[in-house]
Amino acid sequence: MLAEEDGMGSYQRLLILCTAFVAIAGCSTSPFRTGSSASTPAPEAPAKPGSGPVVGTPEPAPVPGAEPSIEVPPPAPLPRERPKVAAATLGPASTALVSQAESQRKRGDFPGATASIERAMRIEPNNPLLWIEMGRLRMDQSNFPQAESMGRKALSMSVGDDRTQSLAWQLIAESFKARGKNPQAQDALERSKALAQR
Repeated sequence: MLAEEDGMGSYQRLLILCTAFVAIAGCSTSPFRTGSSASTPAPEAPAKPGSGPVVGTPEPAPVPGAEPSIEVPPPAPLPRERPKVAAATLGPASTALVSQAESQRKRGDFPGATASIERAMRIEPNNPLLWIEMGRLRMDQSNFPQAESMGRKALSMSVGDDRTQSLAWQLIAESFKARGKNPQAQDALERSKALAQR
């Protein structure tokens, strides 16, 4: 009798353990779906504002036969004209020294003429007219490259002064012509004339 009860108790315990095992295994798996609900995805929760991916505005479909639109960049601003300045002039002392230098040049006294213009340059170091005078003196000495350099120096010092720039381009044209650079001389001469007519 005890053996039967003991055997019955083991059977019940085994049944309880199997039931418990099935119950635990069932909790770890999702329930089966049947029919059409198996292929239907679960409904998504409504998106909160600002939480979803950013979607760009779709481009309109091209119209058949219409030419594609090309974006034209805005026109570039026109270059500003340099402000005009008053024409350069020589002060009284420089005028006297330049007159003295011209007399010395006519006599062939190039060292004396150079010294006179250099004295004027010490009085007015930023006066482009003195650089042009020195360039003319270099032309008389057949130092044509230096005459061109003097003309270009005068150009850089007389921005906005059309009259002085015209004289400087004329000096540069003469230095080019003396070296046989006729195309460059013609270009410089045209620049000189254009500035003189302003």
